[in-house]
Amino acid sequence: MKLRLLVVDDSAMYRQALKGIVETIPGIQCVGVACDGKEALEKIISEKPDVVTLDMEMPVMCGMDVIKAVMAKKINTKLIIVSACSQSGAKVAINALRLGAYDFITKPDRLGCGGAKEDIRRQLVQKLEVMGVAFKEPLTKTLKIKDNPTIRQGNQESGSTAVSVGKPVLTKVSTPAPSSIYDRALLPKAIVMGSSTGGPNALLKLFSGLQIPLEIPIFIVQHMPPMFTQTLAKSIDEISAVSVKEAEDGEKPLPNFAYIAPGGRQMKLVQGSAGLEIKITDDKSDNFCKPSVDYFFSSAAELYESRVLGVILSGMGSDGCEGLRVMKNHGVTVFGQSEESCVVYGMPKVAYEAGLVDKQLSIDQMASAIESVLKISASRQETHAGLQ
Repeated sequence: MKLRLLVVDDSAMYRQALKGIVETIPGIQCVGVACDGKEALEKIISEKPDVVTLDMEMPVMCGMDVIKAVMAKKINTKLIIVSACSQSGAKVAINALRLGAYDFITKPDRLGCGGAKEDIRRQLVQKLEVMGVAFKEPLTKTLKIKDNPTIRQGNQESGSTAVSVGKPVLTKVSTPAPSSIYDRALLPKAIVMGSSTGGPNALLKLFSGLQIPLEIPIFIVQHMPPMFTQTLAKSIDEISAVSVKEAEDGEKPLPNFAYIAPGGRQMKLVQGSAGLEIKITDDKSDNFCKPSVDYFFSSAAELYESRVLGVILSGMGSDGCEGLRVMKNHGVTVFGQSEESCVVYGMPKVAYEAGLVDKQLSIDQMASAIESVLKISASRQETHAGLQ
């Protein structure tokens, strides 16, 4: 059974281009096109598509109003935003995700640019495969992901980096009983988080729930293209008691600050002459993601050893699993987002099945669980110090 898709764009050129691209993807049926938001909503109701590619700036009814209407009517369709790769496009895309859009892809200014259509197709395939499309060919054969130079430059999920291809080897790690987690956790010196598809909303919900001063830094790797991570940081900062910003090269991590890895770059921690520093690089990673959760988690494990709390959130693929394995070798505590609260239960699932997650939590429980670890471990450390 094919996945039914509706193309919505006010540009006749883009409508036809997207329709043509969709028709080349095995397992997808284009059920129509719409040139404005009003026509889009009518066709969403009449055609009942599984997926809609939605332009945001349209006459009669804008894309944002379409999202609001679909959410209000509780229509069961996934909305994939087609966004300009710009600061304004990033802001619109993040707001659309907050309203309930499933994900977004980025589009070039000109379709005639070399590889533009292929890049749009690649992004669409990655989003649609997660929804269970029955491709006639394996994804690795269809896209030849490991040979795509665009991916190495950082254009994957949500228009950002490359999804990990193939299943990782799931070597189980001994995981303690959930009841012992808070008792055994050492007082963390940092919190590290990794996420992808569904991550922006998960992060917004998590940070809105953090109430107490954490007194330690937080580091976030979210799969996103350049410019979008800066906009995401500003959006989270607006609702959080913690200051949130895009990380900068050479920056010294501060307590009560959260640092998001820049889109299309790598972030790691290094020991500088004056203490711990954030290093932003163009390094490749083993899984081709940029930014890569594995890449950052591994550096955090090397410097913090057991004194870090790991969090793996909604996202497709397996990025984060190998980094968590390195962290687990130091005895780190790890929380994973639960299946029912994930947009895509991919990254947390792979980590959980590998025995790398101590406790699965809904995103609504995550903030209080983090606070509990900090409170209990701090209290235990004070008690221990008083006995000496």
